[in-house]
Amino acid sequence: ERRFRLLWLGQATSTLGDGLVPVALAFAVIQTLDGSPTDLGIVLAAQTLPLVVFVLAGGVWADRLPRQMVMLVSDVIRGVVQAAIAVLLLSGRAELWQLVVLVAIYGTAQAFFQPAATGLVPATISAPRLQQANALLGLSRSFAFVVGPAVAGVIAAVTNPGSVFVVDSVTFAVSATSLALLRLSRSRREGERQSFLADLKGGWHELVSHTWLWVIVAW
Repeated sequence: ERRFRLLWLGQATSTLGDGLVPVALAFAVIQTLDGSPTDLGIVLAAQTLPLVVFVLAGGVWADRLPRQMVMLVSDVIRGVVQAAIAVLLLSGRAELWQLVVLVAIYGTAQAFFQPAATGLVPATISAPRLQQANALLGLSRSFAFVVGPAVAGVIAAVTNPGSVFVVDSVTFAVSATSLALLRLSRSRREGERQSFLADLKGGWHELVSHTWLWVIVAW
């Protein structure tokens, strides 16, 4: 189905780029910046904490705004962040605090992207094929996070970790393009509009009421 095929192409490409990043960050902090393992932990935490903190808020906005637009804006922000990191590393001007700030912006944008992406899939595929579509997306993610680190290690070892971020920024451009080309019919969302805080509370209730869900988030 064309709409899902277009979505999958962009997401699979972007996810492969995401699979490159953790190893590239390790090379950047330990090798390029002569940082310590603690420094690397700080950089990784700076990306993960905003994701955890803002993901529920991201879910609320994904229900209030066109999900396609939320994803597109997030892709543009993350692509710019990765391009900025690439410039800093390739020019030899990168400092630890700069990486911390940039990956924190990346994690925040990712927190808005993930809920919107999950909610957009049913709008691109016929109902009988929804399970197959989600399975293919899951398989693509698993493949990316198996192959990505190996590819990133080779690129970072042979050239410069900044080159990996160049590749990742290009994958976000591919994802953003696929989203921009996606044509979806507008769906009406039934129900009375609540306040942001009420929706946030409802999201928290749904999270804690499903054991399998909060266990995955905690992990």
